[in-house]
Amino acid sequence: MKVNLKRTWHTRLIYSYFPLFLLTISILIFLSFLVVNELSRKETRKADMISTHYIVSTLERSLGDIEMRLLDEIVTNTMYSRFLEAEKGQLSSQFIYDAASDLNRMVDQQGMVQSIYLYRMSDSSIITPRGMVSFEEFEDKSYIEQALKNKLNLGWNQPRSYKERSFDVPSQVISMNKWLPLPWGGEGLLVITIRMYALERQIDNMTDANLSFLQVKDSHGDLVYSAHQIDAAEGNVLNQVKAEKLGLTFESGIQTGQLYSWVSLVSYVWIGIGILTIAGAVSGLIYITRRNVKPMQLMMNRIQALQPRVHEEDAAPSVKNELALIDRALEHLIAQTVDYEKQHHENLLIHRRQLLVDLMEGERIDSFRQRLRHLQPLEERFLEPQCAAVLVAEMNGADLPAPSNTLKMALMNVFKELVQKESNFGAWAEWFGNRRLIVVVACNEKERLSRELLMDLAKQLHMWIAEHFRIRFTFGIGQTVNGWEEITRSYSSADTALQHRLTLGQNAIVLSEQLPGHMELHSYKYLQMLADIVREFRLTGDGWRAQLDQMFIAFNEDQMNDKDIRMLLQSLIQMMAREFGELSERLQNQFDELVLARLRSQIQEDDTLEGIRGILLDWLKEVYRNYVAVNETKSHRAMINELRVYIEEHFDDPDLSLKHLSDRFQISGKYASYLFKEEFGMKFVDFLVKLRVEKACRMLTSTDTAIQDIAQQVGYANAISFGRVFKRVIGVTPGDYRKQYGKQEEQ
Repeated sequence: MKVNLKRTWHTRLIYSYFPLFLLTISILIFLSFLVVNELSRKETRKADMISTHYIVSTLERSLGDIEMRLLDEIVTNTMYSRFLEAEKGQLSSQFIYDAASDLNRMVDQQGMVQSIYLYRMSDSSIITPRGMVSFEEFEDKSYIEQALKNKLNLGWNQPRSYKERSFDVPSQVISMNKWLPLPWGGEGLLVITIRMYALERQIDNMTDANLSFLQVKDSHGDLVYSAHQIDAAEGNVLNQVKAEKLGLTFESGIQTGQLYSWVSLVSYVWIGIGILTIAGAVSGLIYITRRNVKPMQLMMNRIQALQPRVHEEDAAPSVKNELALIDRALEHLIAQTVDYEKQHHENLLIHRRQLLVDLMEGERIDSFRQRLRHLQPLEERFLEPQCAAVLVAEMNGADLPAPSNTLKMALMNVFKELVQKESNFGAWAEWFGNRRLIVVVACNEKERLSRELLMDLAKQLHMWIAEHFRIRFTFGIGQTVNGWEEITRSYSSADTALQHRLTLGQNAIVLSEQLPGHMELHSYKYLQMLADIVREFRLTGDGWRAQLDQMFIAFNEDQMNDKDIRMLLQSLIQMMAREFGELSERLQNQFDELVLARLRSQIQEDDTLEGIRGILLDWLKEVYRNYVAVNETKSHRAMINELRVYIEEHFDDPDLSLKHLSDRFQISGKYASYLFKEEFGMKFVDFLVKLRVEKACRMLTSTDTAIQDIAQQVGYANAISFGRVFKRVIGVTPGDYRKQYGKQEEQ
């Protein structure tokens, strides 16, 4: 497709757009010059700041290392504690010589140290690397007097002149003092002096006189030292860094005529490039407009190449259709832009969620703040809050379905709006997975973010969501902390609170203050409870129900966390499976892996202690019903014979009872009574009495044994009880029975 244009088009184009072209290029060159100049200044200042900070930190680190090494030696060496504790004249000359030699050794080992001396409070004696000296003769006594007046000054002091004796040449030093014994002793004073010359040489080694200057000033603003003896007036002061430990201010900058001349050179290069660009652009424009008369055609060809489909009528060489094609291309571009914006918004949400995840996991605060200001999850005024607290809302029951992004966004917005009702609060809400929503509440006034307010806020959220979405949440409220540095602690306490929602979350809100002071699991106590439940279950008695209730009461009293509760219940299920799972086919079905998996899942998903108890109780009832049925049919005849033989052999035992049989044969008393009734047609007591009376009758008629002895031999404690039972069964007393039937047997 060709476009018919007049031959004078290129001339009109030159006259129409050439002035605008020149103006645009000129503006670009000027802006380039300004941008490069400003960037150069910023980068220069930044580099100078980094260099100055490095010098200051190096000096402070060097002095700190010297301080720690010397203090360690002084504290660990008993020689100096003896010196501080001794009275005047108690120490020998040899001791003083050894102490001074040791101080001299420490001075020699530390190249920057000028001197070390100890001042004893009791008699104002001073020991130096040169020996013992009295306070009046010591030339540095003014410093000691100042230290005695200001005992809280334990850091490095301002540079000063120092000498020990009157004939010494004074030197510039900085000093620090420590009261001994550490940390707040009152027996003596340790003074360490560092040569300023050594510090100055170290500063000179870290600065370049050809590029920058650095000068050190004291707390009064007076010049202490200038690196390489360079006057700051020759350069521009760019940065000031205060060394807090030294009490000195470091001013730095660049030398005039060096770095800024380089910046100017760069600017000139850009101006030259701009001039060459103008010349090249003019030449190229004239060349292109003379050689090509179809720019519209080129633009149309490019647009057509981008269109997925072109109708036949769109290819007609008319201006109207060309503009329509351009319009359609713009619509396509706008649609792509909208898609990009949507994708950008989704990416922003993902980055914000990841930022909160990293913060809760303890990301470094410096990198977090950079990302926070970039992503802006909170209003600008809450980016550095005075206090903050974390609310963790966790769904009860099943998770939200995976494609529920709209519901998630709605809940997040509800949380934010309810929190932001108060103008002094900011809210940042993000989902962690499909069941946990994290809400960070930020405030710029510490007193406003009270625990009562957080409780009220959680209640509003819980009621609103339950009413409108029919979704139940349990809220864990973390501790209120000071700013972002401690926010991880707030999240951790909220998460720990949610781990106790079975015992503490009856009202769907758990405060971190409600957590028990000690959270160890009383293993022996609960394992004994589990064993008692299994034992009562095995004896087919009803005591296991009471034991189960007692265990759940103990869960509440001990305020155990959810994980430990569910772990103990899993242990109970495993113990039941080992004890009863192989007894019969009916019980094997109750302990089938699918049944147990469904039971564990129900226990895991239920969010109330009472609900879990109901689930477990229903399952145990069903197992108990089957176990009793199996127990009643298992070895029925053998059990009866064992009971009968045992009773016949031990009927003379006074302690023989249903409980005794229950413990002996591991069956319930009710079951033993049932066996007697079924086999012998009488109760256990009647069966036992029958055996004892028959034995007594034989002894009464065949022996002359006293009735008291016969009563004891057949299982009665005394003759009165025996006589009463004997008369009730036989109809006469034991004595009358012997008189009547004993004679007949003799005849």
